[in-house]
Amino acid sequence: MESHNIARSREGHAAQAGVDKWVLIQENTFRNWVNEQLRSGGLEVENLENDFDDGVRLVALVSSLQGKRIRVIKNARNHHQQLANVAEALTAIANDNIKLVNIGPEDVVDGNLKLILGLIWHLILRYQIGKSRFPTKKLMICWLQAVIPECNITNFTSDWNDGIALHALIEFCQPGLCPEWRNLSRSDGLDNCRNAMMLAKEHFDIPLVVRPEDLSSTDLDELSGMTYLSYFMKVDSPGYHATLSLVRRLLRGGTVNNFTSDWSNGQLLCRLVHAVGGNVPGWPSLSDNPVECMQMGIDGAKGVGIEPILPAKDMADPEVDHIGIMAYAAYFLRFKPVRSASEKVVFSSLPQNSPVDQEASFAISLEDDDVSPGDIRAEIIGPDSVHNVHFNWVGRTGHGYFTPTETGLHRLNVYCEGQVINGCPASFKVLADRSKVTLSAVDSCSLGTLTELQVNSATAGDGDVQIEVRAPSGRSMKISAVPRHGGNYISNFNPTEVGEWEVSVLYDNEHISGSPYTVNVFDPSQVKVYGLEGGSMESGVVFNADATKAGKGNTRVEIIKDGVDVTRHCIINEEYSNFYKLHFNPPSPGHYNVHVLFNETEVRGSPYDIDIVDSSNVTVSGDGLSLVCVNRTASFEVHGGSSGKLDVEITAPTGARVPAHVNKLSNGSSNVQFIPNCVGDHKVNIYCSGQLIKGCPYTVRVWDASRVIVSNMPTSSVFGQPVVFDIDASKAGSGNIEIMINGGEIACSVQNHGNYKFTASFLPANLDDHKIEMKFNSEQVPGSPWRVMMLDAGKMSATGSGLDFVHIHRTTSFSVNMLGMDSKKLSVKIIAPSGSSVPYRIEQGTNEFRVEYIPTEVGDHTIDVKYADSELSGSPFCAKAYNTAAIEVTDLPDGVVGQPIEFGIDVRKAGEGQLEIMVNNGNLPNTVESDATGVYRMSFVPEEPGIQNVEIIFNKESHPRSPFTCNAVNLNQASVRSLDLQLPVEKTSSFYVHSENISQDLNVNVDISSPTGDRVHADIYNQGNGEYKVEWMPRMPGRHTIDVQFSGVQIDGSPFYVDVFDLSTIRIDNFRHGTVGDEAGFSVDFSNAGTLDQEIQIVGPSGIDVVYDSRELGYLWKDYLYEPEEPGKYQIYIKYGGFQIPGCPFTQDIADGGLPSASGSGLFFAEEDKPAVFNVEVGRRKGDLRVSVSGPNSIAKCSVDPQADGSYTVTYIPVETGIFDISVTWNNTDIPGSPYHPKVIDARKVRIIGGWQHFMDSNERVNLVVGERKQLPFDISEAGPGTLRAEVKAPSKTLDVDIDTHTMGRAVIEFVPEEEGPHYIHIFWSDIPLVNSPFLGFAIQHTPDASKLILTGRGLKEAVVREEAEFIIDGSQAGRGNPDVVLSGVRAEVNVKINPIGNGKFRCTYIPILPGAYLLHITWNGRQLRGSPYKVNVIGAFYPNRVVVNGVGGAILGREMNVGIDTRKAGPGELTAYCMGPHQVAYCELEDNHDGTFRLGVKAQESGRHVLQIKYGGEHVQGSPFVYKVTAQPDASKVRVHGPGVEHGILATYISRFIVETRGAGAGQLTVRIRGPKGAFQVEMYRDSQRDRTILCRFDPTECGLYIISVKWSGVDVPGSPFHVHILDTQEELEQVLNEVSYSFGTSQSHGGSLHSSNPPPRLVYGQWREKI
Repeated sequence: MESHNIARSREGHAAQAGVDKWVLIQENTFRNWVNEQLRSGGLEVENLENDFDDGVRLVALVSSLQGKRIRVIKNARNHHQQLANVAEALTAIANDNIKLVNIGPEDVVDGNLKLILGLIWHLILRYQIGKSRFPTKKLMICWLQAVIPECNITNFTSDWNDGIALHALIEFCQPGLCPEWRNLSRSDGLDNCRNAMMLAKEHFDIPLVVRPEDLSSTDLDELSGMTYLSYFMKVDSPGYHATLSLVRRLLRGGTVNNFTSDWSNGQLLCRLVHAVGGNVPGWPSLSDNPVECMQMGIDGAKGVGIEPILPAKDMADPEVDHIGIMAYAAYFLRFKPVRSASEKVVFSSLPQNSPVDQEASFAISLEDDDVSPGDIRAEIIGPDSVHNVHFNWVGRTGHGYFTPTETGLHRLNVYCEGQVINGCPASFKVLADRSKVTLSAVDSCSLGTLTELQVNSATAGDGDVQIEVRAPSGRSMKISAVPRHGGNYISNFNPTEVGEWEVSVLYDNEHISGSPYTVNVFDPSQVKVYGLEGGSMESGVVFNADATKAGKGNTRVEIIKDGVDVTRHCIINEEYSNFYKLHFNPPSPGHYNVHVLFNETEVRGSPYDIDIVDSSNVTVSGDGLSLVCVNRTASFEVHGGSSGKLDVEITAPTGARVPAHVNKLSNGSSNVQFIPNCVGDHKVNIYCSGQLIKGCPYTVRVWDASRVIVSNMPTSSVFGQPVVFDIDASKAGSGNIEIMINGGEIACSVQNHGNYKFTASFLPANLDDHKIEMKFNSEQVPGSPWRVMMLDAGKMSATGSGLDFVHIHRTTSFSVNMLGMDSKKLSVKIIAPSGSSVPYRIEQGTNEFRVEYIPTEVGDHTIDVKYADSELSGSPFCAKAYNTAAIEVTDLPDGVVGQPIEFGIDVRKAGEGQLEIMVNNGNLPNTVESDATGVYRMSFVPEEPGIQNVEIIFNKESHPRSPFTCNAVNLNQASVRSLDLQLPVEKTSSFYVHSENISQDLNVNVDISSPTGDRVHADIYNQGNGEYKVEWMPRMPGRHTIDVQFSGVQIDGSPFYVDVFDLSTIRIDNFRHGTVGDEAGFSVDFSNAGTLDQEIQIVGPSGIDVVYDSRELGYLWKDYLYEPEEPGKYQIYIKYGGFQIPGCPFTQDIADGGLPSASGSGLFFAEEDKPAVFNVEVGRRKGDLRVSVSGPNSIAKCSVDPQADGSYTVTYIPVETGIFDISVTWNNTDIPGSPYHPKVIDARKVRIIGGWQHFMDSNERVNLVVGERKQLPFDISEAGPGTLRAEVKAPSKTLDVDIDTHTMGRAVIEFVPEEEGPHYIHIFWSDIPLVNSPFLGFAIQHTPDASKLILTGRGLKEAVVREEAEFIIDGSQAGRGNPDVVLSGVRAEVNVKINPIGNGKFRCTYIPILPGAYLLHITWNGRQLRGSPYKVNVIGAFYPNRVVVNGVGGAILGREMNVGIDTRKAGPGELTAYCMGPHQVAYCELEDNHDGTFRLGVKAQESGRHVLQIKYGGEHVQGSPFVYKVTAQPDASKVRVHGPGVEHGILATYISRFIVETRGAGAGQLTVRIRGPKGAFQVEMYRDSQRDRTILCRFDPTECGLYIISVKWSGVDVPGSPFHVHILDTQEELEQVLNEVSYSFGTSQSHGGSLHSSNPPPRLVYGQWREKI
């Protein structure tokens, strides 16, 4: 015997005898095209006839083409699911406007190749070539004829066999790839096609959907050619872009991006026609109608010989397919763009800006061959001249040269054949000589005044002058330069800022010599002069001149009086830079003019007028300085100011000025009158000759009785109860309120609420009307007097059902008993729950009134009953409205005797009330459970079958639908019939549930559970008469549990058990076909299906059952033998458990006795490197037996050994995996079944990905966790065409195993351990166990795995002081456990709160107190996490605005000012303080109290204005910077005391007032103590304002004697203190004392004693004493 290797194509062409070759080419092309679309999804089609039968690949193909997902059943196990997949794909195709004719899902599933090829061609047309209403073939031919016209393409078959046209097409798409295509030989068609297709693949990535052998074959079919060539002309193809690029070149610019929407308006076509020299009527003004405009373009194209392919209407459709327009546009490519004369020459370079009198140049290029240098001329046009240009030509490039003789703008014109070329005129500038331009600059100028800048460019030539100024703030601006004669320019500079300005002068955009310049700008108006309000001879005038914001400059003062310069009496001191203090000591009183100049320019307001007067004699008196009524004239008099100008300023509380009229009186005094128009304290300032007189400002208190508001004053009240009303005098001003009840007979109490608001009340004395009067400052307030009527409460009451529970929409009422009262004073108000008023009707009866109303809302109604504004006893009343019909009751279900029947009641919308429920007239108990407020769940248990009645009563009123009924039945007769206890998977089954003597429908529940515990869906159909049909379909083998219940009660026999088996696990193989007379047979393996009844039937060709025999091959594995008696097809039927297995009938071909037969497993299955055996039965035949075994890439050695019985045993050993071919011939004729295709596998090449060690525990067992899905991935890519199968045997059961094979060359075994202990994992490759299988695994309970913790939250990295930070610890994947968290820092440890939030997650929060770096330690079940501790940065949060500062105020030089600072609410931060005086820094010392508070000591080094800055965390605290004044040390010697209160006098007429003047004495504290004959006296001291240095003192002597008055300034006696004052009874005693004092004073003088002796100096009269001082 010989072994032969017979080469066959993978498509099996050798087996397809009699099929036209063009069909094979088309099938191969379409398959390759399909695989190109499926490539991205990892799928492949090998056989178009069979590989689409499950619909999965067809769905993937359509989904890839449409770009959207389509629902698919990935593991279609039956015919129904296969049809469903194909139907989904065909529906998606039809929905995309692809018309499918004569093809349905069954055609694809059944493998109708002809229809499948037609379907694929429709997909190629739609998604590859394009959708068009016109013949696609014609449009493609048109484009090819336009782009490769030399090839004369007319078809897609023979014109492409020699490969030359394909080379030409590639050259068009990318010039330079096939430049020699014209020299190719037509006889080398195959090589030409192969080379061209490889170029297309390499450069354009065009797949070889057609083989070179097929493209060069004369059997090439048209559809295959169109499919391949469509890759050159689809959207974004190389031909598409080449055509688009050439069209753009024809248009010489413009926008064209596609062959669809850009052409729809016709404009682009007209442009293209015009570009190639065609005539478009009206160009460039075209019609707005797209179709008309498109037709104009088509007509113009006809004029140049281009005929249309599509009508204008279709070309104007934006949705038109690209191929038609692209083919039409390609016909324009043979034209060249027509150039006008102006386009034949272009600029290579333009002239640049150049200096005057220097040669300049430019360059041009000739773009058209019919243009010569002689056709070109050029000219330069200047402002006043025209210059010639001479050219120097190098090839077709010309350089033009010229020399400008004047500056300014020049224009270049270049002419070609008399036309100006594009780009002309080209403008450029000839620049002047900037070195000859000068500026007449200024050094300084005043802000706001125009300063003239002069630029001289007379000798520099014409140029552009630009002046740009830059302000001190950096702001830049341009100012215009106005030309003048002689090349001069004038510019007005008007600066707007003080400081140094930068002035830049540019000439033709370049700085001139010396530019930029600096100009100092100052502003005299910014000099602020203050302190010149007037003065006196005593104190002179001290004023300030502040020029700090005026810029650089000098300040000067001139003072003139009566034309005489008295400046010498003024001393000017510069306190600091540009700040001056001026001291003027006037030589005499009078009027002075003060001139203040800055840089010799008078400042704003200068000259200033001041009056120097002596205002010490001015006094004021009158009632107009105390309480004044608003809008009434008030007056006072000013005495002693007749010599000067008198000015009076009266300021209202609002800040408004009140006009004052000053009238001179005959006695020299002045009368001042004013009318205040608002309430409140008015300030009165009186100026004499500009000087404020002593005692100012005076305070005038203005009041208005009409602003007193009395509210809540009742018109009536119940006797025995207090009458209460409110008084608001907050807007009435100062004054007294007087209240009188019945002329003062009844006491009235007043409660003060503050802010001048009061509540007054009194208790009525009798039932008579009471009169209330009220006055404010003795003037009646509005509304006064009032009268209050007294009522007798004992005569009024309200009763009736309308005040209790009431039903809505029903009339209800109540009665009001009046007992002789006036009915007109009765008022009723009924308010519904929504706030709306309820209408009512009052009927009058004897001594009572009946009030009727109809409530319309559920809820509390408020009923307010008043008589003459007084509430009746019990008013307001509350009536509760309810609605029994609003009670919602769920339907009562029918039930079963002895089982609870439940229903729900919702009374939330019914209002308040009493709910009663009775079942069967109260004979059957019921239970109530509350689900929510007002919602209840009721239940009762029927004791007897029949109708059950439920009555619902609310507020003793039955529900409108009551009683509610349901039926209760007895289920003793319920049963199940027609239940099959043995079923195959995926088989619909049904059974019936029947209950006798039950007429009504009950709730039937059927619960079916699979062996895994999963619920199996079941449909229940009511058949009537108490019978129900149940349909269900088991999905997996094993015992299923069926639980049947009627209304929640199991029927007898439930649950039922059904054994389900899987027919697909029954394996039928080893078919031995044989011949007539020889033994034939097959084997059936039932071991994986179970032990149910088996039935075998063999039917011969004539329909007669054939007798067979069987023998045991193993457990439930049998071999069936029979001897055929006639040739033909034998049908084999196999049933298991009464069900026919899938695939039946199986067919065996029995040949006539002429050829041997082969049998044995080696014909169907083999393992790599292992012998495979099969037998050939030749019987007594004579002939030549030949056997050859070939693999995908090898030939297997085989031995053929004759046996004693005349048969042959064939043994071969495959050396690779794959599908092999076994050819068995007898006398060169294939025996029946030859060639055979065994599947060769190698279980050794099934390798677990990552190695087994990756999945093992420390004991070399597969690591398993109870309840956790285990995945074992395997690489099966080299194991051959087999199937991976696995079994996992747990300690007590076999687990369900899933095999995931969705990834090519990969399979994943998945299962979930359910119990602890050893698990044996059996893994098979095509039923061959893997090496070392079974593998031992060991399952343990889930152990916590800290590595699966997930930490999230900002608190893991950073936090803010005193703010809560948080993070989450997610342990849902880590198993059971608890975290422990510690946050520690260098200075503190922060407490972390851990709160579980469910599902193994914890929320951790903490609040740090101190900033800094911290370490966050996290442990899980006592073990520290990887990466722990984590670094946490705590940022200090501080709030400067929460710092409280106390104690900043006036200070005394040399004494420390103590300031308290509280930072406790401001968070952590650094506290700093800095204080600056007029010239020196004050000493600041911070003392920490260690409780968040600080003491700041500030000691000034000089007097004057000080600024104290207090910062927290680098930011100012609230109120900072603080400004306060430091005054000099107190000087008691400067204090003056005068007045009658320090003079001797008579008790009856004694005036005890005296004045203490502290001006000039510095800051200090005044203390006045007076001791009389019997002890100390209280002293009253007044001053008009805090800043006033004049204090008025008075005391009240009551008896004669010696009074000692001690006046001290900051603890030191002032001059004259203590004063000894004698208050006497008579004039004679007074004169005697005066004489004694005079004598004592004279004696003291004569002896040279001190003026301040123990006896006071003489004080004869008040006026004389003042003059001495």
